[in-house]
Amino acid sequence: MDHIIELNHIAKQYPGLEKSLRGTKLEVKGPLLWARNLSRAARLTSNTASSVTALDDVSLTIDKGEIFGLLGLNGSGKTTLIKILAGLIRPNHGTGQVAGISLDYPKRIRQRVSYVSTLGWMGLEWPLTAQQNVEFFAILCGMSQRLAKERSEAALRDVALWDVKDKYSSQLSNGMRQRVILARALLFRTPIVLLDEPTVGLDPATAKDILDLIRGTLRKRGQTIVLTDHQTDQMAELADRVAVLHEGKVVIHGTPSDVVRRLEHLIVIEVQTEGMEQPTAAPPSCIQRLHKTEHPGPLRSRNWRIHALDGPGVLAVVLDWLTQPSGLVVFVAQSKPTLQDVLMFHASENPKGGALTSGTLIQNN
Repeated sequence: MDHIIELNHIAKQYPGLEKSLRGTKLEVKGPLLWARNLSRAARLTSNTASSVTALDDVSLTIDKGEIFGLLGLNGSGKTTLIKILAGLIRPNHGTGQVAGISLDYPKRIRQRVSYVSTLGWMGLEWPLTAQQNVEFFAILCGMSQRLAKERSEAALRDVALWDVKDKYSSQLSNGMRQRVILARALLFRTPIVLLDEPTVGLDPATAKDILDLIRGTLRKRGQTIVLTDHQTDQMAELADRVAVLHEGKVVIHGTPSDVVRRLEHLIVIEVQTEGMEQPTAAPPSCIQRLHKTEHPGPLRSRNWRIHALDGPGVLAVVLDWLTQPSGLVVFVAQSKPTLQDVLMFHASENPKGGALTSGTLIQNN
């Protein structure tokens, strides 16, 4: 099958922000940043942080007409990768092509893709209705007024918004605004559609409608779809192939079933405790990965998701290690790995090599 997207050893780094102000309201931007940098240049001093590597040696191929899913936790590099495919940013290193166009020509790439961002509705024109927003975007992109009207109606019907076409953006829910943005992407018959978490903020019924639209209308058009999502269950049903990213690297890729099969030698043990301290002894050798979630409050609840080598008596061994003299074990479950476990397995730390400390766990407090 023809590759419509090819990436070879792609890397992307972002320059660091000032350590003392990063993430605060005092973060320096605009003209003030220029003035401060000029002052520092004169003093030959600097307080900038090191650069951040968003993508590291990423190589992928995506076939024409394929639905391809990008999975990863926040900060794994999904959005950076999809923005490179959209021609919005350029990599620092590596080569590739999107729809037959080299990554060296991002402007030409933008003419061959439709891109939907999670927060795209923030770019809607608030004085315009839903229909006017879609038509305005079509005309802005060079479509004739007649064709813009026809395509806008079809797109709004596809995303189930025709009944509210005359409502202003301010009168729509966040989910409806997200669907207006998706309608804008449906205006064009581009060979590639890029969807960055298209179901974020949508209720389950609306999210299902969007996924059915991807499975149906977009696939029937023969368009190639690349999407990111945190909903691994939906991705397992929807995507032909997936790639899991962790810290800017593709750690595993293949069909959802093939990817999950890589963990068939493991079992997943879920445990919830209340008022119980975490173990101080080294984990048993059967445990391959650990993920812990703390729940603040008087119950001191803690959830464990443990990937362990399958075998007789494994559950008893894990519980014997985990259970402490004080506190309660209030829930225990054992299951086979899913696509979510593939994601968590590669994002969690390997606990082997010493006593359990907070540094060996992914902690979400």
